[in-house]
Amino acid sequence: MKTKIIKSLPLFLLLILLLGCSKYGSGNYGSLSKYTGYGNGDRKFGVTVWTNSDNNVNVFVNGAQVGVVNQKYDQEPECGAKGCVYYDTEDGGTKITISGVSVDGKIKWEGKSLRLNRDCRKVQLVMSADGPPEILVN
Repeated sequence: MKTKIIKSLPLFLLLILLLGCSKYGSGNYGSLSKYTGYGNGDRKFGVTVWTNSDNNVNVFVNGAQVGVVNQKYDQEPECGAKGCVYYDTEDGGTKITISGVSVDGKIKWEGKSLRLNRDCRKVQLVMSADGPPEILVN
């Protein structure tokens, strides 16, 4: 009797392992049909671009215009706030380059690279009286 139990123990352990795996394999992870490498097809990874400048600013991601920041904020706004530009993708980990040019073309923010690895990163197009325009990434 003891040898039968010992011989069937590996099979029993395998069944327990398989039952445990099925518990985790079909959880609430969303559909992976849109999976593109990083992240999950049901999750967005984005960036909110805002400014402290009085100028409206054309915002570019990887050289393509994605919107216009048309409201000034003295403090960091919420993600997707009115007057900001919000850009997102389902492909988390994507490296993008953000740049900006004032609508009148007089002020230029040189490109700054970052990875979209959070629900919402924030990028500020800074205009200061004593220095060149710069891009700050949180």
